Amino acid sequence: MNLFSKYLFILFGLVLIIASCEKNNDKPIVLAPIDTNTISMQVNIGVNYDTMVFVHLSSGTTYSSAIKNYDLAFEASEQGAHVYLNTGKYMFAWKSTSTDLFNTDTTGIQWQTDADNLLADSTVFANCMPQSLNSLSQVVVVDRGKLYYTGSDRYRKIQIVSIDNNGYTIRFSKLNNSDYFEFVVPKNPIYALVYFSFDNGGRMVNIAPPSNQWDIVFTRYIHTYWDQPLQFRYYSVNGALTNIWNNTTCAILKKDSLPNYIPFETFSYSSIPMYPFSSEGNKIGFEWKYFDFNDNKYYITPDMYFIVNDANNHYYKIKFYDFYNTTGTRGYPAFYYQRIL
Repeated sequence: MNLFSKYLFILFGLVLIIASCEKNNDKPIVLAPIDTNTISMQVNIGVNYDTMVFVHLSSGTTYSSAIKNYDLAFEASEQGAHVYLNTGKYMFAWKSTSTDLFNTDTTGIQWQTDADNLLADSTVFANCMPQSLNSLSQVVVVDRGKLYYTGSDRYRKIQIVSIDNNGYTIRFSKLNNSDYFEFVVPKNPIYALVYFSFDNGGRMVNIAPPSNQWDIVFTRYIHTYWDQPLQFRYYSVNGALTNIWNNTTCAILKKDSLPNYIPFETFSYSSIPMYPFSSEGNKIGFEWKYFDFNDNKYYITPDMYFIVNDANNHYYKIKFYDFYNTTGTRGYPAFYYQRIL
């Protein structure tokens, strides 16, 4: 065998070895990070999306809570005067015209829910606060959500009696006026919101970390499709909301929807002035993934990512890459993120 033939024989053998290794390798391919500064994170919101996961980008820490544990969230700052429904439980409410808790007519209720942009003027409780020390606010009837409650325990009437720098004084009962209670919801300015449950005569619940320790929360919530008939208008979704209470803002970059789209890998700080940032809480939202009814599976929306500006004026680019864990269980959003300033 001449030298050239020997080389051909060796080369052929190497090709067979490589091909054999590839054929027998059943392990999934693990992609390397986009660069050495990029962090990969995966959070667990549960197969039924019943867990809230708060994410702090700068420290890479998370904090988890069960969605079902609270009913209402109250602004926690000294000047705070807004109340939010837990739409993760598919909660609705109706703002009555009555200021008499015990004699509120609940016939003809027209249910509404809070907007997922988290803006205070888009909540059911907007303009339901006492206007002076001697005035009473309108009674709000609350549906605590069909996902967790049935019968009389599903509904409450609630009235905000007063608000000051220290807290909210509220009173509430069931629709038949039983289980009447008065309660003080204390404010705590280190938090964005403080969380309240109607259970056991009213109680405060620990749900979120301090406001300066989270930027994004993965959760279930209601998205409203205003162009749909009423029976299809309110849709339960799972996605990510930003911490608007510590001034976190967000920009969306999606190919074919922006004339000056820049790929995630090459986006840098110098590109930031080209894009509008929004203070609405739902800019990351839920459309970074989509459901394929043919495969009965979620897929990640291609060529779409986000730029988040946190409370410390640091910028992060965030790109999702999966919604399943290694065993194929849904409810595990996975994303890359990188600080660019």
